[in-house]
Amino acid sequence: MVTAVRAILHSSPSRSDLVRFYRDGLGLGDPDHLQGEELFQIGDLHVAVNSGDGRLRGPVPRISITFVVDDLDEQVSHLKSLGIPFEVEPIQDSTGARRAVCRDPDGNFVILLSGPRAAGARRRDTVGDGRASRKQSKRARKALKKALKKQKKKKKEKKAKKKGKKKKKR
Repeated sequence: MVTAVRAILHSSPSRSDLVRFYRDGLGLGDPDHLQGEELFQIGDLHVAVNSGDGRLRGPVPRISITFVVDDLDEQVSHLKSLGIPFEVEPIQDSTGARRAVCRDPDGNFVILLSGPRAAGARRRDTVGDGRASRKQSKRARKALKKALKKQKKKKKEKKAKKKGKKKKKR
C-alpha cells in the first residue's frame, strides 16, 4: 500500500527553463544538486529535474503536479508577469478550494491550489494522514542523533573502563 509520495522526477530537454520556472516562477528557491539532478524540497516531497536518460527511447513523459499556495491571486499575477499563460484562471470548486492551472516550459500541467480545503496539505505538526511533518521529523532526527551520540559515548566509556581493569590485572 502506498502511504506517501516522496519524489516527482521531471525529465526535460529544456532543463534550465524548467529549473528557472520552479525556482523563480513558483518561488521554490535554489535547488540542491545531486547526481546530475536539481532537487527542490517541499515539505517531505522532492521535485527533481534532470535531462532524461538518453538510453530511453520515446517522448519524455508528461506529468501534472499540484502546489498548495498561500495567495492564489498573487501567485497567478507573479507567473503572468513572467509571461506564463494560464489554461484555467483562478476558480473556486465545490469543496471551497480555489485553483488555477498553467503549464511549465515542457507543457506539463501545474495546478495551484489555495483556500480552506487546501490548508490541510500545508505543513503543520502532522500532515493529513497523521504522519509527522517535516518540522516534527527534524526534531525526531535531532533527538535520534543526540541519543546515538550519548550511546556512543557510553560505549567508549565502557570500553575505556574495561581497558583500565585489564591494565590493573597485569
